[in-house]
Formats: sequence, C-alpha cells, structure tokens
Amino acid sequence: MPDDQTRLSEFKKILRQYGEEGVVNLDETYPHKFNFQIHRYEDVLRNSRMAAPPHRWSYYRIGMIKEGGGELQTGIYKFKALKNTLAVIPPRIITSSKNWSDDTKGYILLFNNDFLLQNSFSHQFIANKRILSSSFRPNIQLSEDQAQEFSKIFEILLSEKKSFGTEGSEMAALKIVELLILSERLFEENWDMTSTMPSMDIIRRFVDLLDIYYSKEHSVKFYADQLGLHPNHLNAIIKKNTGLSAKESIQNRIVLEIKYLLHTTDLSIKEIAGQLGFSDQNYLTTFFKKSENLSPAKYRSALA
Repeated sequence: MPDDQTRLSEFKKILRQYGEEGVVNLDETYPHKFNFQIHRYEDVLRNSRMAAPPHRWSYYRIGMIKEGGGELQTGIYKFKALKNTLAVIPPRIITSSKNWSDDTKGYILLFNNDFLLQNSFSHQFIANKRILSSSFRPNIQLSEDQAQEFSKIFEILLSEKKSFGTEGSEMAALKIVELLILSERLFEENWDMTSTMPSMDIIRRFVDLLDIYYSKEHSVKFYADQLGLHPNHLNAIIKKNTGLSAKESIQNRIVLEIKYLLHTTDLSIKEIAGQLGFSDQNYLTTFFKKSENLSPAKYRSALA
C-alpha cells in the first residue's frame, strides 16, 4: 500500500505527463484505487505550487482553504479559493486550478459511493444532496466560527485515516456525512436554494445541452432557443451564477475538445474543424489562437 508521499508524487507526475491532452482522466491514469483519502493542501502543493490542468475523477471532493489560496474552475464555475473557502465538487466534473500562493493551507477530502455503502449509508443519501449537483455553485465563504467547526471534522478524518488507512472507518464515514449535512445547510443559507432553483435548473439544462451539442452548435442563441430564453438573459444567468458567460462556457468546452483531438488523434486540422462544426479550418485556427495564443499546428508540434 503506497504512503501519502508516494500517492501525491504520482498524482503530480500524472498531471504533468498528461496535462497537455486537454482533460486528464485520472480514473484511467492514476494507478492507485481507493475509497477514501484526505490530505492537507500544504502537502499536496509542497515543492510544486502546481497548476492542475483540467482533469476528471470519479470521486466526490470537499476542500477547505485555511490560509492563502488560488484560483479554481470546476465545470462552468470559476472562482478564487481564499481563506475560509469551502468547495464541494461532484464526481467527473472537469476541474482545474492555478496561482496557488506559497502560504496555502487547508484540507482536501476524496471519497466515493462505495465508501459510504461499506459503512451502511445508501446511494439515496448521496442522490438527495443538492450540493452534489453539477449545476449548483460549488463554493461558499465560511465565517471564522464555521471554519473552526469544519477544521475539527477534517482533523478527525485525518486521524481516522492515520489509524485505519485508505479503507477508513465507520467514524470517517459518519464525519463525511456530517460534512455533507453541514455543507448543504450552509449552502442553503448562502445561496438561498429556494429562490435560485429556477436559475439552477437553467444552468443544469444548459450544461446538459452543452455536453450534447458543443461539437456542432457554438452560438449562445442556439442554447437560449432550446431553453426558451433570450440570449442576453441566458448570458446574464450563467455569468451571475458561474463567473463565466454562456459564450465563454461554450468556447472553453470547444477548446478542451480541440486540445484533446490534437493530442490523441492524427486527425488533420481540417478534419478536426469539420468534426467540431467549423465551416473552415481557418475559423478553427483563429478561434483556437485567440484562446491559447498559438495555432493548433504549433500546439500539436509542442506536444511531440
């Protein structure tokens, strides 16, 4: 069984190795399987201050920053994680981070459904947690008292991991459940879930549509029409709740797919343009260069 230092070292190595692919699939590339892990942010970031490229992982993640901070993007949400930021990230959501300060401290918890099932909690418990929806804003700011309360729970989880390893314990499962209950309560207070549910439903439907149509439909108008909204209204809702406009969200998704195809296939730029709904490869080149400050050809050659 690898120790924490080995796990973290291999995690960083994989992100560096596959970081240019577009989106790193950690389920396929990270060699060590587990049901439960918790680390201090200072250990994760030690000797690296790394910028984590876009990646997916089939674990629920709950993180809290005690000091310092950085910038995160999870799904279509972009935010600064500063002192006393709590973030709750569902599985398989594309996540990235950058610009971590040298004094960053805090906690990052990872667990899966199997961990709770093994400790007598049902799938339905997770299914009923609205904060674990991909359409819901993943971050809130805690008060000092709230941050201390959460810190105590994270410290107990660290202690349980030290005693019981990656399989955890019933106490660890109970503390994770406590974290989820407290988090949802605070999210309800901070974001007023009742009044924002219409917006959350629009965001959820927008994300679902984007996953289906991003390769063919690039205009905000298309998605707004599907949702029965004016494009300006859709942009305003997405911007208010995520930090990115609908247009920026669409563009970011397309750029990730271009990077993926450039890295993992031998498709020509013209073929990629056709596959992603560009009428001419020059349009794709201009689009990509505006986002990445280099052409698709130069991006691909840099990977060789």
